[in-house]
Amino acid sequence: MPNAFRNAGYVTGTIGTVIIGFICTYCIHQLVKAEYELCRRKKVPSMNYPTVAENALLEGPPFFRKFAPYIGHVVNTFLLIYQLGCCCVYVVFVASNIKSIADFYLDEPVDVRLCMVIILLPLIFINWVRNLKYLAPFSTIANGITMVSFGIICYYIFREPFTTEDKVAVAPFSGFPLFFGTVLFALEAIGIILPLENEMKTPKKFGGSCGVLNVAMVLIVFLYSGMGLFGYLNYGGEVEGSITLNLPSKD
Repeated sequence: MPNAFRNAGYVTGTIGTVIIGFICTYCIHQLVKAEYELCRRKKVPSMNYPTVAENALLEGPPFFRKFAPYIGHVVNTFLLIYQLGCCCVYVVFVASNIKSIADFYLDEPVDVRLCMVIILLPLIFINWVRNLKYLAPFSTIANGITMVSFGIICYYIFREPFTTEDKVAVAPFSGFPLFFGTVLFALEAIGIILPLENEMKTPKKFGGSCGVLNVAMVLIVFLYSGMGLFGYLNYGGEVEGSITLNLPSKD
């Protein structure tokens, strides 16, 4: 996120992150509401993405109904591209951090591609788990580690005073696409929204004013906005793609 704020500026980045978070939340609500309505009309308990898209066209204007048999393939194609891109980014992110640690303890630098190969097998095994409830304990552990990581990063960010000098408040528009893509990647997880909602014991708690979605998105936007803003104000133009790479290795 600090790297995203470098591309947009700390003022534009803060406002933009909140706006993008609001738009993402609104779109997810619309998706879930559409699924509820289609399930009610078709009298089925749940639907996946292709089924929602197909039935939405069938229930829509006559002009769009002829595209219904094909829209499922289009949705699956975009989901595949989205998930592939996310996985690539995560692999690079994890491998870069492993390389940073390995380089500190080893005499010779480690090729980041070797780190990618090492984590490939565990990732394949994880992706074989099709039921999300079996991943819930690991997700809880990961969330705990993430919060600890946030605390450590915040310690290094706030231990020294930072200033807005030499920091860009509003960056040129040429950097905004990178900012938008980074924030959208950080906030969005559209690929698991319907599966997660369908796997919940009480799916109705997913939406609502104080539902799971709103609470989670408010917390995520708050944390990421703060991390991006203060991380950029601290490290400025020297901020890395992952802020963990800016942490002092000797500590």
